[in-house]
Amino acid sequence: MKIINETENYIVILKSPGEDSEKDVPGLLAHETGKDASDYFCVHRLDKTASGLLVYGKNKAAAADLTKQIQDEAVRKTYLAIVAGKPETSEGSFKDLLYKDKMKQKAFPVKRMRKGVKEAELSYRVLETMEYEASLISLLEVRLHTGRFHQIRCQFASRKMPLLGDGKYGSRIKTKSLCLFCNSISFYDSVSKSEVSFKASPEDEAPWNLFSTIH
Repeated sequence: MKIINETENYIVILKSPGEDSEKDVPGLLAHETGKDASDYFCVHRLDKTASGLLVYGKNKAAAADLTKQIQDEAVRKTYLAIVAGKPETSEGSFKDLLYKDKMKQKAFPVKRMRKGVKEAELSYRVLETMEYEASLISLLEVRLHTGRFHQIRCQFASRKMPLLGDGKYGSRIKTKSLCLFCNSISFYDSVSKSEVSFKASPEDEAPWNLFSTIH
């Protein structure tokens, strides 16, 4: 975990793989700043095995404001993902009905709306495609229009393009960590009364560093 920016109302951090957004990061922040873990309010999440940018509210009012911005899609985030194969089009969008199986802690696409099923939508853009370990892989920029459990992982895996390192969703290519990274986030700062934006890059390691568009 690394602190990127901090104000009186929010703190932006770079989460490392293996850190739980709700359970681990507030404690790490408390250790770093000398404050209490309860001083940091989690308003959105990244999968434990993923990494990238996250913003936390530092008081209830700021957390409520950020939560509303997320609900209104005023918080804009982009993700980098490395998938097996290549999408049929260089740009596109996916819409699915996803069911979260709480026992298996896994999401599945289904055909009909029922209890536990939610609509999921994302858009993507192919940045680069190359061969890696005798397989074709693609670096994508992804935008979520809904924030569902394992959404990016499930929607691409269901189209036979699992994220690299995601054995849970069928990836046969092993990597140090899940190839999913939140690389940009922007939202409205109510104090400065302006939009603020933050960007970051994945670790300089394979397979991320094979792509020229990242570093």
